[in-house]
Amino acid sequence: MKNRIKQSTVLLKVDAIIRELAEEHGGQLPIPAKAIEQALSAEYPSEVARDIAFHLTDWTTEAAFIVALRLFPERFTPEEIRSGVEAFIVHAPNHTAAAAKLWGFPVTDVFEIGAIDGRADD
Repeated sequence: MKNRIKQSTVLLKVDAIIRELAEEHGGQLPIPAKAIEQALSAEYPSEVARDIAFHLTDWTTEAAFIVALRLFPERFTPEEIRSGVEAFIVHAPNHTAAAAKLWGFPVTDVFEIGAIDGRADD
């Protein structure tokens, strides 16, 4: 529960930064799921195009954290950075792996560290 509170705090900070940067869009950047789905629909069945779009956009808040951190690292405490990194690591990899698989690319362990063996190394 404590980490959820930390993640909530860092995500609120990220949201404020994104709103600041996106004023010309009314304070928010649109999530491009429909655009991705439409762009892929000629090549993929609609359900696959929709699933790829979902997997590439469901973790936009965590992606925004990485962008906000890159732009304004001084606005984050070390604890917020750890929390944001953890949120990204927990959420994004499985979505990108699923999108790659749906697209037709194999998901492999290119760094040969056992990344896809399903075990958490302590």
